[in-house]
Amino acid sequence: MSKTVLTQFGCALKQLGIEHIAAYSPQARGRSERAFGTLQNRLPKEFALAGISTVEAANRWLREVYIADHNERFAIETEQDGSAFVTDAMSAWRETCACRRNGRWATTTR
Repeated sequence: MSKTVLTQFGCALKQLGIEHIAAYSPQARGRSERAFGTLQNRLPKEFALAGISTVEAANRWLREVYIADHNERFAIETEQDGSAFVTDAMSAWRETCACRRNGRWATTTR
C-alpha cells in the first residue's frame, strides 16, 4: 500500500474532492483486523448457541439481538456532533472517474 500512488478508489475520491483518511498505522490496522477476527470467530459460535441454521434466521438475529448488544458494549461517543457526510450538490459522482495506473488510463463511467 502506497501513500503516494493512488488506487482507483483513491483517485475517484480525489476527483470528487473527498478527503481519504486511511489507516496506515499498524495500531489502526491491528484494531480492524482484531475486530474482523472476533466477528469471524465468534458469530458462528453465537449462531450455534442460538440454534440458528439458516441465513434468514441469522440475519433476523443480527438485526434483533446482536447489533444492539454489540453497540451497547462497544460504541463510544463521537468527539464532534453532526455528520461528516456532505451533499454532492454538483452530482460530481455522475462524471467519469479516471486515473493513470501502471502506465495506462483506467476509467469508470456511470
